[in-house]
Amino acid sequence: MKNGKRAYWCDHCLVYVLGVECGHCKRKTRDISSAYLQPVFQSEIEYLKTGFILDGITNLNSNEIWVSPSSNTYYFQGKPVFKLGISTEKNEYELLRGNHIKSSFLSRTKEEYFEIINSANQKYIQHIEYEAKCFIANVLKTYKNRSFFVSYSGGKDSSVVSHLVMQTLGRSNVLHIFADTTIELPETYKFIERYKRKHPLTPFITCKTEMDFFDLSEKIGPPSRILRWCCSTHKTNPLGQIVGVLNPGNGVLAFEGVRKSESTRRSHYERITVDHKIGGEVITRPILEWSDLEIWIYIILKKLEVNYSYEQGFRRVGCLYCPFNSNWSEKLIADYYPEKNKLWIQHLSAHASNINHPNPNSFIGGGWRVRAGGKGGDCYKSNLESVPCELYDDSHNYQIIAGDIHKLKNFLRPFGPQQVIHQDEGFESFVVKSKLSLNILMIVEISYEDQIVRIRYLTESNRLLLRQRTEKQIKKLQCCINCGSCNNACHIGAIRGNDFSSINEKLCSSCLKCVSHDCPAVKSLHYLRNRKSA
Repeated sequence: MKNGKRAYWCDHCLVYVLGVECGHCKRKTRDISSAYLQPVFQSEIEYLKTGFILDGITNLNSNEIWVSPSSNTYYFQGKPVFKLGISTEKNEYELLRGNHIKSSFLSRTKEEYFEIINSANQKYIQHIEYEAKCFIANVLKTYKNRSFFVSYSGGKDSSVVSHLVMQTLGRSNVLHIFADTTIELPETYKFIERYKRKHPLTPFITCKTEMDFFDLSEKIGPPSRILRWCCSTHKTNPLGQIVGVLNPGNGVLAFEGVRKSESTRRSHYERITVDHKIGGEVITRPILEWSDLEIWIYIILKKLEVNYSYEQGFRRVGCLYCPFNSNWSEKLIADYYPEKNKLWIQHLSAHASNINHPNPNSFIGGGWRVRAGGKGGDCYKSNLESVPCELYDDSHNYQIIAGDIHKLKNFLRPFGPQQVIHQDEGFESFVVKSKLSLNILMIVEISYEDQIVRIRYLTESNRLLLRQRTEKQIKKLQCCINCGSCNNACHIGAIRGNDFSSINEKLCSSCLKCVSHDCPAVKSLHYLRNRKSA
């Protein structure tokens, strides 16, 4: 997703510039492309040399070569020289266009090159840095009663945000939290350890879920671009557990490195978001408007260390099995990490077999990334078997087909206080009252032996809405994988367990935010029956 910013080239200094005037020679620059550019390192150069026929381009060198990740077009001295793309016949990357580099590479050293590019861009970098620091300082002042931390992923953007926050405060003892999805790129784990050694005074917390990614993928289907459940279960939820104990009374303030130019979805993000995914959390994004070129020139100017994955050729640092990985990333993963790639292919093959996919090769080759639902496996859990009750027009009978029916009371607790009418080993009945008016909302009767629930909806207003919300909770019960998503939706910390099993009745305000929250397991298992499988 481009943000409208442009990349300029100084024909005299032979460097990229962020504006219409070169700060080194004071000459006018030339507009050459969007600012969606990043440097190409020597490791990627060697990879290109060994993996592709580069049509006479043999004297490639790092520093002077940059690439546009959106099109895989490589630039030398401000001009596009070759482009890589997918071969439709071989389904692999090949050279689409290549030009001979007529100009020889300059004899300047890496240090000389960095000195010139810094001088050329210093005034532009100082401007965006000053603005970002002012934003950080104002946010800290506005939310001064909140604990704050840097959400650190090991990518270039979070490294820049980390640097900006510590520079603004003039100290390095700023809490950093790394949400380990357990399927990060191998080089990310190495970089995190290097970062901690380089910043010994920076408190660093790593949080991760106990749930196995492959186990969940088997149960509810691999994550897709439409249903990316992995972000909730393996990133947001473990992070929410940490956030919940940092400052329970006043909430927390998180600084993250999200930028608009990363994707269409993120292009609509605000710079400050309250309760975005985790209750009680304010998210701030100091570099939201920065372009790729601004990020990389800032890294060069400030001499920040970056994840080695970028040197390998990865355009973004994320999970190994992310459905948003580009074809280029998929190729790099297959070449650099063949065993991990083989493991994922085997998993996809087994899942395709399990759901009787009509075209397993298509599913393995990319269909898993764009499908709409979790057809196969346990998709029946997302269904709700119900029939109207013959005794009362306002009652419905529900057959619980999965999950622990004994936990149903807990899943219905957010609607309001409960009062038991009758209870024995095989049967229980209770009323649910409004938290505010104490009027009876519904009467619930549970037959534990038959796994049947009868609910009589008694509210005079919004009866259909109450029924829809109640049925949503029953579906959550049937599909629950104890991921903790509902916990994060609660902004006052009333839910302490990984599901609704432990709700503090004194804290619960019946705001229904946890009910409105979409369960990732329900969404993934709910197959859109009118659409064919990808």
